[in-house]
Amino acid sequence: MVEFFRQFFKQIQSVLKKLNPTQKFVIFLVSIISIVVIMLLMIWASQKDYVVLFSNLDPKDAQALIEKLEEKGIPYKLETEGTAILVPEGEETGLRIEANAEGIISQAGVGYEIFDRPNLGITDFIQKVNYRRALQEELARTIRIIENVERAKVNIVLPEEALFIEDQKETTASTVLTLRPGTELTRENVYSIAKTIAMSVEGLKVGNVSIIDSYGNDLSKELNRDEVYLMTANQIEIQNEIESGFRREIESMLNRVLGPGKSVVRVTIEMDFKQISTVSERYEPGTQIVRSEDRSESAGMVTDTLGTPSRGESSITNYEIDKIIEEINDKYGKIEKISVSVTVDTGRSQQELNDLQNSIMAAIGYDEGRGDQVQIVEFPFDTTAREAEEARIRAEQRKEFIGKVIRYSILSFAGIIFLVVLRSIFKSLDLLLPRPKPRPAIDIEAEAIEEEISAEAQRRTQMLDQVSKFSRDKPENVASLLKTWLIEERT
Repeated sequence: MVEFFRQFFKQIQSVLKKLNPTQKFVIFLVSIISIVVIMLLMIWASQKDYVVLFSNLDPKDAQALIEKLEEKGIPYKLETEGTAILVPEGEETGLRIEANAEGIISQAGVGYEIFDRPNLGITDFIQKVNYRRALQEELARTIRIIENVERAKVNIVLPEEALFIEDQKETTASTVLTLRPGTELTRENVYSIAKTIAMSVEGLKVGNVSIIDSYGNDLSKELNRDEVYLMTANQIEIQNEIESGFRREIESMLNRVLGPGKSVVRVTIEMDFKQISTVSERYEPGTQIVRSEDRSESAGMVTDTLGTPSRGESSITNYEIDKIIEEINDKYGKIEKISVSVTVDTGRSQQELNDLQNSIMAAIGYDEGRGDQVQIVEFPFDTTAREAEEARIRAEQRKEFIGKVIRYSILSFAGIIFLVVLRSIFKSLDLLLPRPKPRPAIDIEAEAIEEEISAEAQRRTQMLDQVSKFSRDKPENVASLLKTWLIEERT
């Protein structure tokens, strides 16, 4: 391989020596342009799509994240006036985990690390302010751990201690949450956040915590409701959960039988949430247990009519009658009625509709005495919206596929162009190299004859040299040989 390149460069040097400056410049310019174009096409074709890494960033957070990306050598793009950072597709997950683990995002606040720095001569007021700032940031960091929370800001009001208890003001706190796009917090999540804040601040009650989102919606309004309202809300939530459970069961069954999007299910449940506490006592007279027994005896000289002495004895037995006490508490309510309405697409026979109705009745535990209802209606579905959405998805997939095909085609075409240009350069170098001219056939034959004649002459010269040397070395033998030849010739 090394010898090949050595010979190749020698050929290039020999060719370049025979070219004039104009030819050299043209070959050099064409080679450079071809290489640059091919490299640009390969770079463009190999580019990855960019996806959002983080959005709605503070300037400090964005700067910290950009420094981290530049340190790791990862390309990025800025959008929406620098508040959104995009990175190549496939790297966003690892970068998000790393950024959250290192605390790069939302690190504008200072937590308890503020006390790591020595502060000599600091006043008591500044010390309290720093403590409140640190506590607020630590709580915000804790809240940001929640999955659906993107950013959090906590403000705490710690009142001064009053001389009298009736003059003491209550501690309050307010929290602003920025949720991730397309997500929301449940009432349990809001209560958990409020309870976390209340348990972290001395003297703070859950009812004194205000939580709002970035759109100004009061998420903590239900925390301050009265007990009756909260109980009613819980009952409605329980009823909705039971209805959702029945609906999911029926939809999963119909989707397997009819196919996805071929049915619409609605379930309504009537529940009785009366809290009944019943205490009952039952007596079992058939079962008696001896509770106590009192026996007494008396002896005397009492004689009967026959004059015989006698002894007196008496006993009192108390029995306990078996008693059963039952206490029943019904706090969670019970289902009084279930109503199910199912709409299916057209094209089903009456027998199929009846079979579906029987299956649904079995799934919900149909009770005729309870007044349950199951109704199936056949109606043509409007599938224009679904078809439009499916067409849009197919168009996007087709566009993405075509883009990839074009990209890889350009990459392949660039490679082919590079090989063609390289081949043309080699071919041009081969044409510029000097080649031996073909000779006529007559010259070739004359050269062969000359080679034969020259070979015969060389043999004769060698023989003469040998004879001359032999005559010089042994003249007697030569004279004897000549006499012999003369005698033979005469005879």
